[in-house]
Amino acid sequence: QDSKRQVLLLLGSENLYEVSDEENIEELYELPTPLSYLHIDCAEEDPKNLTHLSINLANKPAIRILGEELDVAEAVVVLNALIKDTWQRACETSIIEGREIYQFHAVVRKINRRHKIQGRVIVVSNQWVYNLDPIDRDEIEDFKWSLPIGSLLRVAAGPDDEKTESYPATIHFDLNVARDIMKQSAFRDRKTGTKGSSVNDKHQFLFSSAAARDRCTMALLALYHTQMHKKLMFDRSTATGGRRRSDPGVVRKEGILQKYTRGILGKGKHPRFVQIHSTGMIGWGKDKEKRDQLETIVGVSDGGAALDAFKLTAEENKRFFCVLTSGKSLYFLCESENEKADWVSCIKNVISKE
Repeated sequence: QDSKRQVLLLLGSENLYEVSDEENIEELYELPTPLSYLHIDCAEEDPKNLTHLSINLANKPAIRILGEELDVAEAVVVLNALIKDTWQRACETSIIEGREIYQFHAVVRKINRRHKIQGRVIVVSNQWVYNLDPIDRDEIEDFKWSLPIGSLLRVAAGPDDEKTESYPATIHFDLNVARDIMKQSAFRDRKTGTKGSSVNDKHQFLFSSAAARDRCTMALLALYHTQMHKKLMFDRSTATGGRRRSDPGVVRKEGILQKYTRGILGKGKHPRFVQIHSTGMIGWGKDKEKRDQLETIVGVSDGGAALDAFKLTAEENKRFFCVLTSGKSLYFLCESENEKADWVSCIKNVISKE
């Protein structure tokens, strides 16, 4: 890791070659094993030292290069352009269909709802967001899930942790809007994902750098605005301890609701004491004295990612609603439709005032 050596980076149209100064290359067949641009995340300059270049593989710097400032800047531009061209060709001949146009991709680590970290690739076209497994071949075969750009609900960035090189972003979708879009004739036959893959309304990703994360979030904001002609909700957190507040404000509504859960032990429902606060926070617990959970409310809807899994009756469905928070999706069942309307109205009011 601490050694240095002279190398020549040879940038072909499809592959990168790292040639040592000790190698005497006279014929093309003598070149070292190529590295496909499909397996390279990106190239980045060190913002603190513009003579340093890192080539990222598997969501972390794998090759660090020192050079003249102008050479490094040129290498970053050319290498990223070649990576983008390769990914565009691969995506538009596999997962991206019809008149869709590839926009960008990002190699990330995904945090699932059990807090397990998995390698993933986000691919974004002008119409859809795709989630892929890491590429282990020289072609793209399939995707785990895809959701329309128009179903984006909120994008949040941070808080960053430079010690562990974790730069998070959370992307929220409105699955009801996604279903409505996919009912359109142009998308009726479209596959949403591979068998066994769950489509959730909240996805947490870790990027290799703040710059990579910001490129992704800003591009999503721009694409949403172009397609929907309105601003996408965006939040940037600089706090190190999450989004929770010690003073959640005045209680606007409280009461007992049936809270649905899904996890390793299966699905179920339990009575929980729930409070809606004037600051746009929701708190819940086993009772009023044990209300130990507190989250920032992002949105509220009739459905949610787990709606189908709960197998509600048609009558229960009318009393069911989902609260989307900065940390998770909360699923509640009310005693009546009127009670549901009161809760939903209160939540929308505190969100709009925030």
